[in-house]
Amino acid sequence: MNRFPVRPSRGLAGRLASWLPPVLAWLVSTTFVVVISVADGWPPFAATKTWMRGDSQLYLETAEGGYHLFRCPAGFAPGTWCGNSGWFPGYSWILAGLHWLAVPLAPAAVAVSWLAFLGVLLVLWRAFLVHQPRPAAVVALAYAAFAPGLAYEYGVFPLALLSLCTLVFFALLQRGHWLAAGATAAVGALAYPLGIVAAPVAAVWLLADRRVRLPQRALRVAAVAAPSLAALAFFAFVQQVETRHWDAYLLTQAKYGHHLSSPVVTIAHAFNTATHTPLGLANAPALQTLFITFVLVCVAAAVAIRRGPNTRFDVLILIWAVVVWAYLYAETEVDAYRGVAALLPLAVLLPRLPRLLAAAIAVAAVLIAVPMVTLYFRGVPV
Repeated sequence: MNRFPVRPSRGLAGRLASWLPPVLAWLVSTTFVVVISVADGWPPFAATKTWMRGDSQLYLETAEGGYHLFRCPAGFAPGTWCGNSGWFPGYSWILAGLHWLAVPLAPAAVAVSWLAFLGVLLVLWRAFLVHQPRPAAVVALAYAAFAPGLAYEYGVFPLALLSLCTLVFFALLQRGHWLAAGATAAVGALAYPLGIVAAPVAAVWLLADRRVRLPQRALRVAAVAAPSLAALAFFAFVQQVETRHWDAYLLTQAKYGHHLSSPVVTIAHAFNTATHTPLGLANAPALQTLFITFVLVCVAAAVAIRRGPNTRFDVLILIWAVVVWAYLYAETEVDAYRGVAALLPLAVLLPRLPRLLAAAIAVAAVLIAVPMVTLYFRGVPV
């Protein structure tokens, strides 16, 4: 396995200084989001009023009282199911633990999201960027601090937790800690549906490594994939106990009419919206869709062209990103403007780009974040 060396630091001051860039990036990003909230009339210390939107209440309900499932009332299609069982439990279970310690749920949820996002930037920097040339590393860190979906990293949603789990998973995988990586992927799989992607993609990647003997490959695949399978089985068990339906998640989600479509159609629609709508809040979600697609294409081209000693690991992250992107834009009735936050780990590959292009992408991320964060606070979209 490829292991990135960490630049040695001299003395306590040097070691502390090596942690400074991600902390500063988090402070700048947090200030950015808070300033927008204040400017738009949302008090930053009002956890419920400012940081909860849409599904947020469902995560708190699960944390406080577990899952519930019931037949939908009038206004829904006959025979459909409602309740809070259509959302993954990892974030809520963490909040439930904090609530058991007498921490109020809404402030606890905000704290978990904010601290998880700080952890995202710390892991990104220490595990993947600190070894890179400083300009390229700083640009990648800046991109991550303002990556698409930023508002949902700070809101009462499990996206920051998912991003943290994904980055830790890749870091552990790169260093050959198979079982620890698998356990981390399991936490991510319980946090958000997109978290399910990491373990199977890594399993295929490990199985394809012909430099390793087949029995050893099989053991690695089992260590990485088994924890996620066990976690999802436990999720179904909990739903069986609490709702008397092991498939309560699927029953609740069925009423939304998910089906597959071509992501090309979604991108074409976004392009049409972006080009035929005056620049402003209205076309910001479409611009975000086009932007993350552009970033993915650029990174894919860079990995294909600029091969190096870490190319195989780069390919793993790229395949993971393509699968997540396809899931977001190929399935209907999925809130892609929110789930796009799961693609933050693409920042690992940003140093592979030409510096001017990477810098332009980081600046564009900031510019797109302004209207998208504003839309979050206004509840459009939620």
